[in-house]
Amino acid sequence: MFELFVEYRDVAQWLISIVLGFAMFRWGSAPERFVAAVFVGLFTLPIIVFEVILGIPLLYAAGGLYYASIDIVAAIAFTVIAVNANRNYTLWIAGFQLVAMSAHGVRFVTEAVTPLAHAVMVIGPSYFQLALMAVGLFRHVSRSKRYGEYRDWRVPRREIKLAMVAGGEG
Repeated sequence: MFELFVEYRDVAQWLISIVLGFAMFRWGSAPERFVAAVFVGLFTLPIIVFEVILGIPLLYAAGGLYYASIDIVAAIAFTVIAVNANRNYTLWIAGFQLVAMSAHGVRFVTEAVTPLAHAVMVIGPSYFQLALMAVGLFRHVSRSKRYGEYRDWRVPRREIKLAMVAGGEG
C-alpha cells in the first residue's frame, strides 16, 4: 500500500489539496479561503494543467524558472495573508513557503545541488503546508463552535490609535 502511495504521491497530493480546498471554502472563514485559493490556484491547478498539456513536470520546465516564479508569488501571497490573518497556522504556511522559495535561489546560485535534493527542498514543504491547512481548518471550526464567531483579521494599528483617541487614552 505504501509503495502505491509513493508511486502516485503527486496525484494523491493533488486530490487532497482540491478536497481540502473545497472544505476550507465550505467551513472556513476569509483567511482559510484565501490560503486555499492560493494553494490550489498557484500549486495544484497550474501543475496539473502544465503536466497534462506538455507532459513534463513543471519543476524542470525552462530550467525551473516557471516553478520558481510560482513559488515567489505564493510566498508573497502567503506572507501577506499570514501577517494580516488572526490565525497562527498561516505563519507556519508562509514560513514553509519561504523555505521552498529559497531552495530555488540555492539552485540558481550553485550547480552543486542535485535535482533530487532540489525537488525535495521545493516539494517537501507543500506536504507540511497541507497538514497545517487541515489542522488550521479543524481548529477554526472547533473554536467557532466553542466560542462563536471571532474576527478573521488582526486589528490594524490605525484602528487601535483611533480607538485610543476616541476613548480618551493616549
